[in-house]
Amino acid sequence: MVHEQSRIDERDIGEVDGIPVLRAELVVLQLAVRRPVPTYVEAVIQAARRKRFITYESTRETFDRHARRGVRGVQVMRAVLDDWDPHSQPTESEMETWLMQTLSGGGWPRPIPQYEILDRNGLFVARVDAALPDHKIAIEYDSMQEHSDEFQLTVDARRRNRIVAAGWRVLSARNRDLKSGGSELLDALAETVRVA
Repeated sequence: MVHEQSRIDERDIGEVDGIPVLRAELVVLQLAVRRPVPTYVEAVIQAARRKRFITYESTRETFDRHARRGVRGVQVMRAVLDDWDPHSQPTESEMETWLMQTLSGGGWPRPIPQYEILDRNGLFVARVDAALPDHKIAIEYDSMQEHSDEFQLTVDARRRNRIVAAGWRVLSARNRDLKSGGSELLDALAETVRVA
């Protein structure tokens, strides 16, 4: 499949091993045009952020130069950029992005990714995948790959105990639940907030 872009200037061209290439910011915008789905565009942005290919400022500047009314994908890209907190950390995996999307899609405030929990003395306890600090709820994505051997389970249990001792509640997100819409996680979150 060939995609043609007629409005490219020097700011849109980078170089890799001596080969001219489009900068990642313009590629993100082109992908939004090709598939204008908010969850997809956000996943692409998070992946590019993890690799440090883009920043909020560079992406916004490229968008502002190229966005035109009536162009497919521009409205979706604008909405994703408007929802992007420039001070937030990127997610660390595609599954963490999916977790964030499930929570915000379930009507919850946008969780903070890669949140650092501190104890009562201000000392570091843990960094969690997602957090709702107003409710002191930490949400971790538990993958079978990363959390299945006995050593890792012991480390995870100790870490979870430290988080709870710091006054937080911890919920787990599992792949199967997220694939089916996250109803178990969303129900557990609602119940956790209700009984607090």
